[in-house]
Amino acid sequence: MTHAIPSRGRVGALPLLLVAAVVLSACTFRLPFRLARTPPPRNVAAVCDPTKGACIAVKTPDENTVFPKPRPGDAAVPVTPRSAAALDTSSPAEKRAARKAAAKPQRERRLGKTIATLGAVGEPGFWLKTPLVKTAIPGRIVWAANGNSIKAVLMPKPGPKGGGSQISLAAMRALEVPLTGLPELLVFESQE
Repeated sequence: MTHAIPSRGRVGALPLLLVAAVVLSACTFRLPFRLARTPPPRNVAAVCDPTKGACIAVKTPDENTVFPKPRPGDAAVPVTPRSAAALDTSSPAEKRAARKAAAKPQRERRLGKTIATLGAVGEPGFWLKTPLVKTAIPGRIVWAANGNSIKAVLMPKPGPKGGGSQISLAAMRALEVPLTGLPELLVFESQE
């Protein structure tokens, strides 16, 4: 005896959904949009502005970065970072001479104290741009922390008398001042 299964003439929705789910699970496909955020490449950093709640991707130059061609007459801009020793054009003999000249007894007048930052790295020589002078004059600079001193040219810098100064790379290295520091310097005018 055989039993017949009554048919209603249509297939139920549940079995079709199960078949579709099995078939689709075996397939791999990509959505036209991303559901998860992928991390940025290694040479890209995100800079966020907390006041605006926005982040901007900033790419660090690498070997594939394209730079504009320099125009005729433009100064060459180095594309690779250079060390302080490479940027300092003064010789060890010049540094010794600046320290030795400062050690000789001389007539001088104390102008005051100033806090200095590293000045323009491309300007060679031993100099201090300071609001303590009105014209360029010879002088002596002493780093208060270790007592090292050098002879240098004191050049005027706009600003109040107690304002900050800028010191040359060569002078900072001769005084043995850390390049990222804010040294307190004693400034003297040579009266020769």
